[in-house]
Order: sequence, then structure tokens, then C-alpha cells
Amino acid sequence: MKFEMKSSTAGVMAVRVGAALVLAVLIAVPVMAEISFESSCPQTIAEGDAFTIHGTGATNGSVTLLVFGRHYFHTFTANPDNRGDFSVTVGPEETRNFSAGQYAFVIQDPGENGQYEIGTRISTSGNITVTDRGTAVVDFGTATDLKPWIDPEIEILMAASGRAGVDDVFRVEYFFVELPSLHFDQERDPVTGRLILNGSDPRRMVFSGTTNMAPENVLTARIRDAASGKEIFTDTIPAITPADGMGPGKHSSWNTWHYSLDPVRLPSGEYIITVGWDKETWCGSNTALFVVPDAGAATGQQISAPTLFSLMNSGLFARL
Repeated sequence: MKFEMKSSTAGVMAVRVGAALVLAVLIAVPVMAEISFESSCPQTIAEGDAFTIHGTGATNGSVTLLVFGRHYFHTFTANPDNRGDFSVTVGPEETRNFSAGQYAFVIQDPGENGQYEIGTRISTSGNITVTDRGTAVVDFGTATDLKPWIDPEIEILMAASGRAGVDDVFRVEYFFVELPSLHFDQERDPVTGRLILNGSDPRRMVFSGTTNMAPENVLTARIRDAASGKEIFTDTIPAITPADGMGPGKHSSWNTWHYSLDPVRLPSGEYIITVGWDKETWCGSNTALFVVPDAGAATGQQISAPTLFSLMNSGLFARL
């Protein structure tokens, strides 16, 4: 399940258009009581992940979602049920068209009269125009003119909602779109570049990290021989754990993943591990070196936990 965030209409509108206007709107017309969002991570959408908005209390007819972002503009429509509940999903086939940057998701309710006064249209040349009852108010240019920071366009749109005779109700939420990304928690040896794997269980080599990809994505661990590059085997990582926002570091709001490898599956040597998704080949994965130690500890070197377990399995200790 994706990260879900809930917020009230009044709170967001107060931030975006001023408390006085919010009070007037809330008194004049019934509006959506609550909106919640399902996204890859808190306030973050990874390209190629679905994004869903759920709403309640939409009793004025259909609801329109306008999405503004870097080089992107699109509208979606939802028809609430008889209780006023609705949902809009922007699917992976659409979010793959997103570019990194800030995106504004504008939810438009037609207001008490059930009619949209404020609209948008796209000309044959691609120009995006905001209209008031069919009359052009402002031209944003084409989608390619929209920048990574979309605040100026949203401020203009919100100003249009305050025009005389307009009772449409707007609600704005901002999310950041990122390329799918994945990181290892383990540090790398500054000399060899290998991951430093720590753990008390001699039967497991544990890899872990963070990702901005949603929990419903499937990650794969691929193990290759470092010398030849030949793939030895692949494993599916059981699950991505949703973020709780409580962890340390700059990726504390990201989801987490864990992969446990039994070292007896590999002879001693150096290997490459690649963890990532299969939707893309150029992003959403990370690669690192690691080593399954040999029996050199018999000469007095420190025996690592994986090596000790391998020696015990080999029967060497029984012959000593």
C-alpha cells in the first residue's frame, strides 16, 4: 500500500489563497470535506508510479483534476458517488511522462450551481488557455513552457477563481516528482569500493537501503561475478516497507528494502549486486561490489561470520 496523506480543505486553501477567502467559500457552498493522497513516498511521486487522490463530500457534480508540472499539463475527471466520494488515479502510463520537479494537483469543484465557470482549453498549436465562461483570461503557452517550479501559474489560476460570478472551488496540493532511485545503507570501503556488511548472523549477508519507489513495486537482486560480469542468479526482494518518516538521514522519508543472502550459495570471491526494478534499465537501481571471504583466516586473519559458517559446513573443523 502506498503512503497516504490526509488533509482538510480549509487548511490547504488558507495556505494558498488566504484565510479570508477560505471562510467565505466554506460558508457559501458545500465543498469537499477531506482529501487523501496515495503516493510513492511522503509528498513524492517516482516516475512510473501510480498516484491516487481520494475525496469525500463532493456533492456538486463532477470533480476535475488539473495537473501542472514541468513540461506537463493534463486534466482528469471524476464522478462522485451518491455519498460524494470519489477517486482519481493518475496511472503509471501517465506518470512516466512526468519530469523531475514540482507538480501541482488542482482539484476543482463546480460549486453550488453545479456549473464550471473556470475552464482550460488547449489550442491546435498546444497553447494552454484559462477561460472564464468560455472567454480567455490568460495564456500559459505550451506545456513545454512550464518550468520545474509551477507556483506562478497556480497563483494566476487561483486569482481567476476569485473573479466576479465564479463559485468554483479550488483545492491545491504540491508534490515533487523524482526519477526512481534506490540506495544502499551500507558504507563502502574507501580503498576497495566494496560494501561493508555487518551482521551477527553467520548464515546471512544482509543488504538494505532506501528507495523512493512505492511499496507495490517489485525489486530484484541480481548477483554477478565481478571478474566476468556473468549473472549467477536473481532473487525477488520480498517487499518494500512504507516510510514512517522517523529514521535518520536525508532519506528518512523514503521507503526501505532488505535483502538477505545465504553466503553458501556462492564460492569465495568478489561479486556485483544490483538491486532495482525491471520497469526501466537506466534508473531505479543501484549496484555495488561485495566479497564472500575465503578460508584465509586459517593463517591468523580475522574470520568473518560468512566465512566461519562456510568452514563449519565444509567439515574442516571436524577434522582438526
